[in-house]
Amino acid sequence: MMRRFLADIRRHDIEAAIRVAVAVGLPLLALEAIGRLDLAVYAAFGGLAMLYGHSEPAKRRVETQLVAGTGLVLTMAAAMAWSASHAPLPVLGGLLALTVMAAVTLGAAMRWIPRGEMFFVLVLLIVAAIPTEWEKLPLAIAVGAGGAAFSVLLAVLNRIGAPADEPKPDGWQRRLAAGYAGLDRGQHLVLLAAATLGVLAAWMLALAFGLGHPFWAAVTVAALMPALAARDVWQRATYLMMGTLGGVGIATVLFSFDPGPLALIAIIIVCQAVAEIAVLRNYGVALLFFCPLAIGMSNLSRGAPWPPILVDRVVEAALGVAVAFLTIFVGRRILKVT
Repeated sequence: MMRRFLADIRRHDIEAAIRVAVAVGLPLLALEAIGRLDLAVYAAFGGLAMLYGHSEPAKRRVETQLVAGTGLVLTMAAAMAWSASHAPLPVLGGLLALTVMAAVTLGAAMRWIPRGEMFFVLVLLIVAAIPTEWEKLPLAIAVGAGGAAFSVLLAVLNRIGAPADEPKPDGWQRRLAAGYAGLDRGQHLVLLAAATLGVLAAWMLALAFGLGHPFWAAVTVAALMPALAARDVWQRATYLMMGTLGGVGIATVLFSFDPGPLALIAIIIVCQAVAEIAVLRNYGVALLFFCPLAIGMSNLSRGAPWPPILVDRVVEAALGVAVAFLTIFVGRRILKVT
């Protein structure tokens, strides 16, 4: 599988990976240079917009990243508001449910890749775990919006060299409306309920077990949910499970050396660039790099000790996989597919 993956890489993929590296790397390096690495997680999460729309024509990809970036920034703002208000945990649970439902519906209507709600769940729960105050919100949101805007700007610059005969996109409003109108309502409601209940169940179980960083169980379920309605669901889910657990294993090796800020930024840049190449070909392979990317981002501005984080990630990944497989089984019974 890996040999076929490497043989299939084209110049377009390398160029896309370079854009991702620039979109993520430059803001992080700039914040490190001015001594504001505490803001780096917001810039990095805004820059996740660059991962969307890999296979789309250049003009269409701009609107994809604009919508994805806006959604990521709004998710960050909601998470920061919860943290600043010191609201009770059930309120965060409500925000998590709303985030999953909105991200699943948005992804299904926009038909972008990567599908699903993984990154929105990741952003919400990690940012919510960072203590903050109301006066810090404007700057943090501005940095997150700047990271997203920089990704969109690079997509706009890439559009300049697009072929003259490339079709003009209809605009994100019409695309969203047409995509939503074309949804199978019954199937979508089942997928929506499965993703929401699965993510919430994994998160609440991680909390109940007293795991120190409970977001990863929820993120693992979110990563596996897009396979629910596929004909080859169990094969795809197995690949995704192996990619998730393998990614946690790679992260354990990378972060066991206790990388400094610059080394951590380098790991994040490389992982996001490789994930950009992998995401269209095999999502399981992409997760080998998404996982250390997400784990590195989660500790980018916190500087917490790595061993407890990595132990929690392994346990949470296993918990998330178990919840996801049960959710997929029940969801497919409801959909009456085998």
